[in-house]
Amino acid sequence: MTELFESLGLMRSLTDFFLSSMDLEKFYERTLTTGRIIFKAKGGVLRIEDRAKGNLEVHCCIGDYHQHPLDQRIAKRVFFTQTPFCLNRKGKRTPFQSILCVPIQGKGKSFGTLTFYDKEIEPFQFEEKDLWLLLVVAQQLSFAIENVTARREISTLIQEQEKRVKQLSTLWELNKALLTTVHFERILHLTLTAITIGGGLGFNRAMLFMVNEKDRILKGAMAVGPDSAEEAGRIWASLSQKRESPSEWIAQISSPSENHSLLNMLVKEIEIPLEENSCILSRTVLEGKAFNVEVPQSEEGWIQTRCKRGCSLGSEIGCYISEHLSHNPRVYSFATAPLWGKGKVIGVVLVDNLYNQNPITEEDLQYLTMFCNQAGLAIENAMLYRHLEEVHQKLKEAQTFLVHQEKMAALGELSTSIAHEIRNPLVSIGGFARRLDRSISPEAPEKRYTQTIMKEVRRLERTLSQFLSYTHEEPLVFKELDLREIVEESLSMVIQGDNGGIQLVKEFSSSLPLVKGHPEQLKQAFFNLIHNARESIGERGVLSIRIYPLSKNGVSHVRVEIEDTGAGIKPEHLHHIFNPFYSTKENRFGLGLPIVHKIVTTHQGQIEVDNRPGKGVTFIITLPAEEEKEDEKDSRGR
Repeated sequence: MTELFESLGLMRSLTDFFLSSMDLEKFYERTLTTGRIIFKAKGGVLRIEDRAKGNLEVHCCIGDYHQHPLDQRIAKRVFFTQTPFCLNRKGKRTPFQSILCVPIQGKGKSFGTLTFYDKEIEPFQFEEKDLWLLLVVAQQLSFAIENVTARREISTLIQEQEKRVKQLSTLWELNKALLTTVHFERILHLTLTAITIGGGLGFNRAMLFMVNEKDRILKGAMAVGPDSAEEAGRIWASLSQKRESPSEWIAQISSPSENHSLLNMLVKEIEIPLEENSCILSRTVLEGKAFNVEVPQSEEGWIQTRCKRGCSLGSEIGCYISEHLSHNPRVYSFATAPLWGKGKVIGVVLVDNLYNQNPITEEDLQYLTMFCNQAGLAIENAMLYRHLEEVHQKLKEAQTFLVHQEKMAALGELSTSIAHEIRNPLVSIGGFARRLDRSISPEAPEKRYTQTIMKEVRRLERTLSQFLSYTHEEPLVFKELDLREIVEESLSMVIQGDNGGIQLVKEFSSSLPLVKGHPEQLKQAFFNLIHNARESIGERGVLSIRIYPLSKNGVSHVRVEIEDTGAGIKPEHLHHIFNPFYSTKENRFGLGLPIVHKIVTTHQGQIEVDNRPGKGVTFIITLPAEEEKEDEKDSRGR
């Protein structure tokens, strides 16, 4: 009886030990040590099931009994049958004489087995009370395992919930930042930055592609991320010193116009047909779901696959990558997520961890998808706002044009009658003045008067012609033109031979699309601007003329800039320069710039003024270009 009480005391101390430490591994060791004392055994083995592998793993042992194959067979039998096992042998030469093994079980399932070998005191056999005590010890061990497992599950659940709360809080912060603007380019930049900053989603790089439904292509729009590992290190070191929230970080982001990274330029050149089902980006749009992909790298660190359609991004993300998975441990991981608008996919976000090589988990992909769902709505709202602004601007221009047309119609009727009344006597005056001039001797003092009359008559005739050309609308026949040739002809009419102290700078793009226009009118417009620039410069200065292609809202244009280093335009005169009959120069009728403005608007173009009082002025003319076919572009490039 005394021995039984001692055993129960040892079991009580075992329970107290577990409650004080809650360390399961130490409890395993203490259980085996205490059990050896209780059962007076030479050794023992504690096995616990590894659920991932489906095996019984030795967690603790005393002696080398676990190395014998019989130990493992007995443990498996007890584990799967959930039945205790007791074996006592007498007089036989075996590795052990007595065995006592019980399952560790709870709630109808087994966790492992607990085995003791070779009782050291007489009668050197395990008895029925030993089996009963061992079952009690196994039951204690089962409770301990269940408690620790429950604690671990609760702790894991708490950590997951805390992480989810943090993610939702971050998403709220980021979405709040997206609501601070409706500017389309700004929204794109904020979206990609939120994906890459450490306080946001934390990816290394992010690329955004927008769906062009008209052309059925996926067009690269913007990318954010470092161009090298060194740059990535500098950025992360800088961000690690900041303690602002994601919305505060985003508020400090520079304008998207300052993004001149190599990655951004690379992405903007990409165009992928939506019908290309084997491209992962196209599939993201067509299937409307996210993808998480790993692509094997070459020894140089780049991806081995390349898009068969020649996509310039193929050297990094590849195409057909689902068919090229590899067991190569050096892999490039990336993920794509659709940007959902109202019922349709409007774009795709591609992310990677190129520099820190962190794997992209399914949880990361889910987090990215949640953010992209919100960002897609913000981007679509920005697109709608941009469209409304464009429509509103077109309505304003149409209204201004209609008001201008009404004024011109009234002015045209008035000018026709006035011109008729002036031109008839003007012709008579000019004719009689020329007859008098021929009849007067060159030495006569009256000769000077007739010369003055003829000069003023010619000036009035030129003014009358300008007046009529400004107020009358004539049907124009447009044809395809190269603006470089038009500007060269206008320039030759103003500057001939020696330029004196004027330095002429010409910057003409070698690859320029054609425009549709009236050659004579465009020559007149550029002549007026170049002539005004020449007069503003005076005897010494710089006249710069630049011509280059331009894309506005996906439409091709040609821009011409005429810049001088003259005195500029006084601010009080700037708003009147395109008004007819307004001039700050003597003996001028004030129709030069109004005629330029009329010609540009007639060609569906736009004229802007960059005025720098005291330093010069730049007139900027933007005209819509003709869309060229691929073979025409190639021939013009050659």
